[in-house]
Amino acid sequence: MKSFVHIEPSAFRRGEYVGYADGLYLIRRTTSRYGNWIACHRDNPTIPNIYAMRLSDLDAELAKRSAHLA
Repeated sequence: MKSFVHIEPSAFRRGEYVGYADGLYLIRRTTSRYGNWIACHRDNPTIPNIYAMRLSDLDAELAKRSAHLA
């Protein structure tokens, strides 16, 4: 797996990932027309989900969300 700054493999679920930005995101594959990957905020369901075609695109979006906090 390619190394990402804000994404790492889940230790508990095979094929899923964990993302870090303005909280913890659970990342998994989806068959949605919006993208191949979906990131859902773990603690706050009112935060919109992030869809992306590639994990690298998702990592870039998580980087944007964490940058506005700094």
